Amino acid sequence: MDPVFAHHRLAASLAGQRLGHTVVFHPETTSTNDVARSLAEAGHPHGVTVVADHQTAGRGRRGAEWFSPPRKNLLLSVVLRPSAPPADWPRLTHLAALAVCEGVEAAHPGLHPQVKWPNDIFFSGRKAAGLLLESAFPAHGPPFAVLGLGLNVNLTARDLPPELQKTTTSLALETGSPHLPREPLAAAILRALDRQLSQPAQTFPAVLNALRRRSLLLGHRIRAGLGSRELTGVADDLGPSGELILQHDDGSRTSLTAVEYVRLAG
Repeated sequence: MDPVFAHHRLAASLAGQRLGHTVVFHPETTSTNDVARSLAEAGHPHGVTVVADHQTAGRGRRGAEWFSPPRKNLLLSVVLRPSAPPADWPRLTHLAALAVCEGVEAAHPGLHPQVKWPNDIFFSGRKAAGLLLESAFPAHGPPFAVLGLGLNVNLTARDLPPELQKTTTSLALETGSPHLPREPLAAAILRALDRQLSQPAQTFPAVLNALRRRSLLLGHRIRAGLGSRELTGVADDLGPSGELILQHDDGSRTSLTAVEYVRLAG
C-alpha cells in the first residue's frame, strides 16, 4: 500500500516560511479547497496549507471532477490573503502555474512541464496537474483566496480508467520511477509559490515570459469555448494580465480571459 502523506515532515521543512507554516492533514475529505475555505472564514492566516490523501469530491475548474486514487497524488490547498487589489487576483493562477513548474523542476530536474493556459500542467502532451483558484469576499471579514492543486505523482497506467489513459500522466510515469516521495515535492512547490507571491507587481512581465517559454498552446491552432460560441485560431501570445491572445484566420485578434474550454485543434 502507498504510504500516508507525512505532513509533519512537510511542516518541519517549511518552518518559518509564509506558506506551509501550518499544515492541516486529512486522510480523507471532500475537497481540500472546502477545508481551506472553512479555515479562512474562521480567520486562519495567510499560508495555512491543507493536504489530503484522498478527496471524495475533488474538483477542477467549472466543477469538473478531479480523479485521484487514495495516497497516490499531491492534493493540497493554500489560504491566501493577497496584498494586491482584488482586480489583480486572477494573476494568482498564472503565478501558481509557474510555481508548480519551478517546484517540479527543482524536485525532478529531468522533467520539463508545460502550462496549458490558464491552469493545467502537462508533460508529453498529457495532463498531470490542475489548479483551482477560488476567491471569497465575505460580508463580515477580510477577503481571501484559496488556491488548490491536484498533481499526479505516483499514479500508474493501471490506476487510470480507460477514458483517461491517453490524456493523463503522472511524475512516476514520466520519470519511470515508482513511489516518488510527495513531501519534498510539496515543499518545493510551496517555496516556489511563496517566492512568486513575494515579487512586486512590476515583475509580472517576467512571469509571463517564463510562462511563454513553457506554454503548451502558443504558436498552435486551438479551439476555445466562449459561451455558446467556439472560437478558432492560433494562440498568438499572452496579454499583459495573462490573458490568451487568439489570432483568427482573418487577422483579427480576441483576448480571452475566461473560457469554457481551450484545446489544441489538431
